[in-house]
Amino acid sequence: MQVTELSSNGLKKSYKIIVDKTQIQAQMEVELRAAGEQVKIPGFRPGFIPMKILQQRYGKSVQGDVLKQAINQATNDFVTEKKFRPTLTPQVNIDSYEEGGDLAFIIDFEVFPEIPAIDFSKIKLDRKIYEITEQDIDKTMETIADRNPKLIRADAGTKAALGDVTVIDFKGSVGGVAFNGGTATNFKLELGSKQFIEGFEQQLVGVKEGEERTVTVTFPKEYQAADLAGKEADFAVTVHEIHTKESAKIDDDFCKEKGFTNLRTFRDAVKSQMAKEYDQIVRNHLKKDLFDILEEKSNFELPQGMLDMEFNSIWQRLQEAKKQGDESLVGKSDDELKAEYTDICKRRVKLGLLLAEVGSVNKIQITREELTRAIMEQASQYPGQENKIIDFYRKNPERVEELRGPILEEKAVDFVLNSVSFADHKVTLKDLAEDDLDDSDKNAESSKDAKSKSAKAAKKSSDGNDGQSEEESADGAKKTSAKKKANK
Repeated sequence: MQVTELSSNGLKKSYKIIVDKTQIQAQMEVELRAAGEQVKIPGFRPGFIPMKILQQRYGKSVQGDVLKQAINQATNDFVTEKKFRPTLTPQVNIDSYEEGGDLAFIIDFEVFPEIPAIDFSKIKLDRKIYEITEQDIDKTMETIADRNPKLIRADAGTKAALGDVTVIDFKGSVGGVAFNGGTATNFKLELGSKQFIEGFEQQLVGVKEGEERTVTVTFPKEYQAADLAGKEADFAVTVHEIHTKESAKIDDDFCKEKGFTNLRTFRDAVKSQMAKEYDQIVRNHLKKDLFDILEEKSNFELPQGMLDMEFNSIWQRLQEAKKQGDESLVGKSDDELKAEYTDICKRRVKLGLLLAEVGSVNKIQITREELTRAIMEQASQYPGQENKIIDFYRKNPERVEELRGPILEEKAVDFVLNSVSFADHKVTLKDLAEDDLDDSDKNAESSKDAKSKSAKAAKKSSDGNDGQSEEESADGAKKTSAKKKANK
């Protein structure tokens, strides 16, 4: 094997590699003899067919595989010998090859940058400390009661008010022509829930059981169904029932319905869940502050190939969001969006490389149990389709590998957080929740990643689609996992 350096510019490398014809021919004979063991040619026993005949009949068909194997082997040997660490699979272009001659090809690739070591012990982060009081638990219990109301059938003649739940039939039409998805029977609709297009629910305020009413609304100009966008529609509505809501009484009976022994065990579970959620808020604050510091302290060249791959992935999601009418993207040109998301990509790639280096240097490993837990977490995102998701990953182990990145990132973050120092500040749960809401708004403005209403609506729609294939569901789970990555 002969190797010639063509160029070396920063992280980008280009080499010409020549594989000797004798090596190509030797591999050709191996492949042809293997074929000769299987094929039948009149006058010859399998395994005793002359090489010349095998060459004539099957030389062209095995040549492609032989060249591919030669390229892969030569590339791997070269990269290993030089101790290069390509960021992505090297790009290969055959420079020259004639049957019976040498194989010359060119490989282009980028290597991982040298990442300067950071003394994490010199980093100090502000950490929010909170306490869950009995009053806090009481408020959460009240919220649970409000979210689990009892529906009480209203007396005949009662007029529906905002907050009431109606049971209705409806049929929508545009210009007198019914449209797909505009019809339903015995549909439960809470008035004021904003479940339907603006104006629909308000026009049902005051209806009575048995009443028929025509509701007229205009679809938004950015409505996801292009044939309905901006058009006026009439809905013929029949009201069957009206129900008022009454907050549930949280007592032992209520707790038993939820699977708990009594009120005390339910309160303990509520407190535990609250702690879990607020711990995550605190952690998210720490991660964001940590990432800001790491980005500021780090200065190294970023592989263009990784930047391009990250940007293309985001850009594809942006185009899908645009088609769905994402309001946060309205009024922005492609050039403006490209400039904004190029900066986001640089931050993500830089932090991803930093955390990968932390994992490598400190030999952070991912256990089988952690991968299994990640699969179960993905499956939980699709109620009713859990077995499909699990079965998909079982049949496609290569897709399991895609879950390693987020797990490794979280473990690397844990490693760093265990090395830094903290300045603790006591806060109330209200302050902590408000800070988290502010951060969510800022993050939505800066990344738009799964924060838009249209994205949420699409998520709800896909969650309820029992007709999804295993691969579609698993891809959706994968995207959900990606969205849970550290906010970079």
